[in-house]
Parts: sequence; structure tokens; C-alpha cells
Amino acid sequence: MAEAVAAGFVLVDQFVRDDYDGYEATGVYTHILDERTFNSVSDTESPRGIMAVCEMPTGRPLSFSPSDWLLVLVEVADPGNLGTLVRSAEAAGASGVILVGSTVDPWSPKVLRASAGAMLHVPIWQIDSLDQLQMAGVKLLGTTSHDNDDGLNPESIYTADLSGLVGVVLGNEARGLDPESHVDSWVTVPQVGRSESLNVAMAGTVIAMHIAHARG
Repeated sequence: MAEAVAAGFVLVDQFVRDDYDGYEATGVYTHILDERTFNSVSDTESPRGIMAVCEMPTGRPLSFSPSDWLLVLVEVADPGNLGTLVRSAEAAGASGVILVGSTVDPWSPKVLRASAGAMLHVPIWQIDSLDQLQMAGVKLLGTTSHDNDDGLNPESIYTADLSGLVGVVLGNEARGLDPESHVDSWVTVPQVGRSESLNVAMAGTVIAMHIAHARG
């Protein structure tokens, strides 16, 4: 709650369990609930004792600086994966996370919990297609777990040019990124073991931390 307020979120109401003794936002109407009622409306097994209704963040224009880098997620469906990817992007200093197409609701409780609060501190955009990013001047690097199966000839993420305004694009958990996607080039995370591919959240975390390292 304190993080949401510090991040500038507008609280409409807050609901407090009658035995709660902790942070409460000031200037917000407070509803005191008994334990049974409070727990019945919470979607966690052991709620902390305070909940709030916040105004949804308003949309912002696609405007970036030449040195920004973005994590671009196309139709990621699992809330745990999305929350983890946002958390990794924020930890690696990404300028923002772009959600493309029918991605899971970024403001669902499961995504918020999986992000460990990172959703409050990294800009999130939701757009319809990758073309919008290219029109905004973003160089798009599509990710694939296959070397040459689709004729993509991906370069190792560890040797790829990550300079300038760049967006690294990851696809859906089951299908990956469509080989026909409108990206500028393809990259991959080299593997030496027998696993066919990394989970999208794992791959995105590896890539995000490498970009942070490569950019100093």
C-alpha cells in the first residue's frame, strides 16, 4: 500500500481488518471489516489486513529517448510469468515494458504479487502491434529458441548490438514469437544442455540482466 501511494497511485477506498495495526493511507475513506468479512473478499490465504481500490493508470503516449531499452511481450498468458518479467525488467533498469496483443491483464492480483511491487515502478504500455513500436523508432530484436529451424539465423544475445533505442521481443509461452513477426533481427540465448528452450520468464530475465551488464 505504501509503495502504491509513493508511486503516485490514486486510492479511492481502503479496507482494513479490525485487528490490523500497520500503514494506512491518509485522506482516503476507510472501511473497517471484521476478520471473516475481510478474509472472504481477499484472494489470498493469509491477507495482511489491508486492501485498497485504486484508479487505473491512464494511458501514455509511445515516446522514448534514444538510449531507452524496452522489454516487449507478445501475448504472454501466464500472470506469474508476466509479473516475473516485469520484476526482472525493473531490476535491470528497463525503460519500460510493452504488452502487445492479448496479453494477460497486467493489473490482475496475481501479476501484481508476482512482480513483487515492480508494476508500480516501471512504465507499462499496452499496444496492438509491433508496427507501432517501429513507427516510434524502436529497433526490435525478436527472440527464438531455435538456431535455424525457421531460417531466422539468430545471433547470440551476448554478441548482438544492443545500442540505441532497442526493444527485445518475447512471445507466448506455448507458441513463442511468430517467425513472421515484424522485427529487425533475431537473437537467441545460447544453451549447452539438452533442454529445448527456457521458460519465457527465465529467458527474459537472462536477457534483461545481460542488457543491464552490457550497457554498464
